[in-house]
Amino acid sequence: MNTITKRCLCLFSILMLTVFSHTALAVADPSQVNTTFHMTGQVTAPNIQGFYGIIGDDGVKYQPINLPRKFKKDGLIIQFDAKLKANTMSTFQWGKIVELSNVAKITSSIAPEERKAIHLLLKRLDSFNTKDLEKLQEIDIVSRQLTKEQFDNWVAKYDHFTLLYVDISDADSTSITGSCYYTRELVNGMTLHGNTDLAAMTFTLSQTSSGWKLTESGSLSNQPIQYSADTLAALKEKSVKKYNTDNLATLWQAI
Repeated sequence: MNTITKRCLCLFSILMLTVFSHTALAVADPSQVNTTFHMTGQVTAPNIQGFYGIIGDDGVKYQPINLPRKFKKDGLIIQFDAKLKANTMSTFQWGKIVELSNVAKITSSIAPEERKAIHLLLKRLDSFNTKDLEKLQEIDIVSRQLTKEQFDNWVAKYDHFTLLYVDISDADSTSITGSCYYTRELVNGMTLHGNTDLAAMTFTLSQTSSGWKLTESGSLSNQPIQYSADTLAALKEKSVKKYNTDNLATLWQAI
């Protein structure tokens, strides 16, 4: 091998090391690969030439490999279906690498912090409806104190949890506090207005390395001891006026 060839090989090796030192190999959780999930979030243009990412309402950064050009607008609110891409090379080192489908713009007057709270609270109630403690504990740190038996005994009393209304009292980049109302149906019981019960809670959401989590919850200090049918009807009317629905799960239905 002559001197020129050796020098060329040496330069090539240095070049490859330089490239790969700035390249991230995205290794997705095997249990999540090829599983499609629905998400809402905001398109963002970090200080990376030509790159657009998505900050999901779950607080997770997503790096799309196929975001359509018409959605490459900083600050645009979108909904999309996504699949995590396993062992995918990227030069950006920004977020989870995903392949998108069914991307659509969201037109909504709901503030970003309220949208994030609604997203997490809907996931929380979904875990109640599906009787899935593991799913609950992924996003609700408070619930990690529960045993499976305690959880099963509690959720067995109720069904059809429905998020009705959310109020945000304070929010910044790392914390969101507020309160919410939701309905639930008693499996073997009745209230003064049928088997539908109205519940309320305060909450604090905190931004963690793996997204937004519920870190505190409690009872509303001004919560009435008993809710009447008129109270429930008034809340539903308030919800419809604000969201155009009294079931927040329908705000951004999967496409």
